[in-house]
Amino acid sequence: MALALVLAAGPLLAAPALAAEEERAPPGLLAAVEGRPVAPALSLGVLDGAPVTLAADAPPTIVHFFATWCAPCRTELPALADFARRSGVRVLLVDVAEPADRIRRFFAEGTAGAAPGPVLLDQNRAAARGWGVSLLPASFVVISGRLALAYEGEVDWADPRTRAAIAAAAAPPQKNQPKEAQGEQTR
Repeated sequence: MALALVLAAGPLLAAPALAAEEERAPPGLLAAVEGRPVAPALSLGVLDGAPVTLAADAPPTIVHFFATWCAPCRTELPALADFARRSGVRVLLVDVAEPADRIRRFFAEGTAGAAPGPVLLDQNRAAARGWGVSLLPASFVVISGRLALAYEGEVDWADPRTRAAIAAAAAPPQKNQPKEAQGEQTR
């Protein structure tokens, strides 16, 4: 139910990458996730590293789903890497259903720049399904184990509003606000 507030359920990765001559939508901005639900579980093997689990007490983290064949993913990754370097926000890249050798070649080519964080392998698309991803790229900002911000499609990581949105979401709630305004779920 929580992710239904963020993303409409749909077929996972139904469309192939856009052709170069097709126009893409301009990059967008992260949007607040209503109710700040608990983030879905994320524990995956890492390309050339130890497995990673997203802990509830982790610092603010961008969980970014991508694939090497995805044209918007290719253009967005350098901007995401630059954003991560400048902001210090932790990034977990989640490659969806591709062989490790293809991912290694992709980053070795250098066209997308260096990976801004560990590359997690979602070989069977279970993580993408669990997070409600229906379009690549998809970005989620997790703060204190809760989904704070999300966007399906290419994010404008250079827009100052992106950094401001993450900073505002990570700020502690003011004590005089009602619980709903603090992002807590009420039943």
